[in-house]
Amino acid sequence: MSETEKERKYWQTKLEDGIFWLLLNRPDKKNAFSNTVGEELYDILENDVEGNLDEVRVVIYGTTQDEMFCSGADLAWFNTLNEQTARQASINSQLVFEKFENLPVPVIAAIKGLNLTAGFELMLCADIIIAADNARFGQIETKYGLTPCGGGTQRLIRLVGPLKAKELIYTARIFDVQEAKEIGLVNHVVPLAKLDEKVKEIANRMVKNSGRAIKLAKRLIQMGTYVSQQGFQAEGDAFADDFASKEPFKIFMEFFKATRAKKRQAKKENK
Repeated sequence: MSETEKERKYWQTKLEDGIFWLLLNRPDKKNAFSNTVGEELYDILENDVEGNLDEVRVVIYGTTQDEMFCSGADLAWFNTLNEQTARQASINSQLVFEKFENLPVPVIAAIKGLNLTAGFELMLCADIIIAADNARFGQIETKYGLTPCGGGTQRLIRLVGPLKAKELIYTARIFDVQEAKEIGLVNHVVPLAKLDEKVKEIANRMVKNSGRAIKLAKRLIQMGTYVSQQGFQAEGDAFADDFASKEPFKIFMEFFKATRAKKRQAKKENK
């Protein structure tokens, strides 16, 4: 591994020709997001990206896994939360996502496989979204008695409009990449085998242009699409209320029981 490549507990990074690759790598947990995953990401953004802007011109956010971009939040971590810690967890997530969204350099999200909840919300912070043809998406928190806590209710509206955002959040359904393209959620759809090639092509075009001008343009565009801090705070309040209600724990227990029952039945059938 070269000096520009680093492998941490949850993320792999590589700096190559001005392009900073940031890859989620937690296959044992299906790339589930947790507070520690977020803390490690924040450290990378602050030190390896913002602390190295003379060399970093573009960030590509992706994963080392082809079939699972992010399964959502780590349920083992969720089961430790209460009203107070849930509120703080939402604040922490929003700090990470806000830093990601406000990086002075462009961010390209390279999406492949299933991308749910926290991974979906982090994707919404990118400047450009390119998806493989096997990508699927979902803001599915309401299915489990939860509300999005990482800016999903605020940023999704900006990309697809309030009517479509409401439908996706209220129904908690998983949708395919073609629908994502139709509603304006992704810029390009390419075959899985061509995903890295496509994102590098676009990133290299950016690297050839004026870095100073792109940084200014990004700042101006961000000003034109401002997201209310009151909305983010309200998300934290709602997320705390989710755990005060105890509803998520009841749904999680039912989910775990059903999953265990299916596994037992499958073992019987395979004997």
